[in-house]
Amino acid sequence: MKRLSLEELSLQAERFDAAVMASGDIDVFCSSTDWILPASEGLMPGREPWIFEDDGCYWALMRCQHSGGFHYLEPLEAMWGLSCPVVGRDIELLVAGIETLLEMPVVEWKLMVLAGLPVGHPLLAAVVSRLGDRVRLALGESSARLVAKLGDGMSAYLARRSKGLRRSLRRATAKAASAGISFEDASQASASVNYERIVAVEKRGWKGQGSVGIVSGDMHEFYKLMLPRLAARCAQEVRFASLGGKDVAYIMGGLRGSTYRGLQFSYDADYSEYALGNLLQLEQMTHCESRGIHHYDLGMSMDYKQRWADRSHETIALYLIRE
Repeated sequence: MKRLSLEELSLQAERFDAAVMASGDIDVFCSSTDWILPASEGLMPGREPWIFEDDGCYWALMRCQHSGGFHYLEPLEAMWGLSCPVVGRDIELLVAGIETLLEMPVVEWKLMVLAGLPVGHPLLAAVVSRLGDRVRLALGESSARLVAKLGDGMSAYLARRSKGLRRSLRRATAKAASAGISFEDASQASASVNYERIVAVEKRGWKGQGSVGIVSGDMHEFYKLMLPRLAARCAQEVRFASLGGKDVAYIMGGLRGSTYRGLQFSYDADYSEYALGNLLQLEQMTHCESRGIHHYDLGMSMDYKQRWADRSHETIALYLIRE
């Protein structure tokens, strides 16, 4: 196992992300470098990289010191627990790598957090089977995200939605058109220009007016670092709604394989009557479906997303605790 710095992991991003795609039913977007590197730098700085690579398999962890005095290892993104830190096709090698880490003195680390694993994933089963007699195992909280299925076309997708949602979308579409609201695909534009426009809209929305959201602070840095990574591989998906030459709403997300991952959307509070969040969601879905995107990941489960989703995808965290 070769140890890597964060800079070396970034240079190996394409290879690491290929390992993510080969890792089975994990959250491929939130386990990729597009998500974990911005999270490490923008959301959770100041930790020590414990990143290893061997024959196309990766153990991407960060070491932290607990208030109780011991050290623990967690994923690069540990805020939501969506990313799986151990990725690659070879389950045997992945478990052997964890065994190698277990050979280190307990003073080096006492707890390891393996997040982002669906129940029934072969890596989870292998760790429990092979390491259960060497460490104490415990389950952490689960994380659920909602996913819409686009692979059978937009007509089939909309047919699965409630009559109420379909009716409200028709009315909102007609109202926006009557008001002269237009929609722009800015996915090929500069990430920095897009982000300036996004933040400008956000400041006029309820989140910005309440000093939350992405107008400043850690979340601002997180997406500021992420968008250029997405744009560099033509995976940035950004749309704006405008009226009279003024941006009044936006939606942004990213692509990984056949999955679109929604990131943020917001609208100018003065234009809330036009249901622009719903209309931009529909615009984004329609475009993604036309590009052959099969899954539209709405992100973490929230009530307002339920009517857009076809299924819930749940993952858990497994704690490895050394006595």
